[in-house]
Amino acid sequence: MKLEVHLAGLRKVIDKALSAHLPSGRTCSKAVSDAMRYSVFSGGKRIRPILAIESCVACGGKGADILPAACAVEFVHTYSLIHDDLPAMDDDDCRRGKPTCHKVFGEGLAILAGDALLTLAFNIIAKEFKPGIASRMVRELSEASGPCGMVGGQALDLECKNKDRKTLAFINNLKTAKLFEVSAKLGAIAAGAGEKNIKALAKYGLYTGKAFQIIDDIIDGESYKKDPDMKKARKEGALLTEKAVSALKIFGRKADALKEISGYMLGRAG
Repeated sequence: MKLEVHLAGLRKVIDKALSAHLPSGRTCSKAVSDAMRYSVFSGGKRIRPILAIESCVACGGKGADILPAACAVEFVHTYSLIHDDLPAMDDDDCRRGKPTCHKVFGEGLAILAGDALLTLAFNIIAKEFKPGIASRMVRELSEASGPCGMVGGQALDLECKNKDRKTLAFINNLKTAKLFEVSAKLGAIAAGAGEKNIKALAKYGLYTGKAFQIIDDIIDGESYKKDPDMKKARKEGALLTEKAVSALKIFGRKADALKEISGYMLGRAG
């Protein structure tokens, strides 16, 4: 219960910061601004920015140190969802129980809203951090979200019609886990952590992202329809969570929140 209260508090802080960074209809096209806000505030869990904040804290930093970059990650994630839902990709009418962006605003504005969120993410980092830190963050986030990361995973998802478990795992690693990995890395970078700590948190983020996708697929019920597959998936999710928590040993009690978050996510799979 304490963790849920803590996470709810973080979500409020994150939502306030997201709103402050988003443009209003007075400073840019109202139609684009409305589409951006609609998608950002459509009920997201804010897992990625939360991991960024808690990773920063684990390295001795403060949540405020990483908050702008945490928002940037969430904007990149939201852009990917808008584009993923488009008719040319997954062609989804609903997300989180609400009509998708293109269903409300049309395909053209949905594409532009996604483009705007992606470019806004890097603008925030460039404005809010010192040049050396901003440069490192931009490099890390662009690699995680570009052709060798999230976008590459989306492309493979489109190309591969009949996916075996190995191919699916590789795609999920790029589409989902890479953004988790970079969230944790950005938190460490914002705290001024050394490379040893950055690598440890990167490992934590990667394993957590892989576990998160498996858990989401179990809850969704689409990927694992047969009972033996479901049991295997739960076991795999538990093993990845164990590896994620093991990567945090060097942080001691400072990483307790990250450990609890991993356990909490695994518990959602039943």
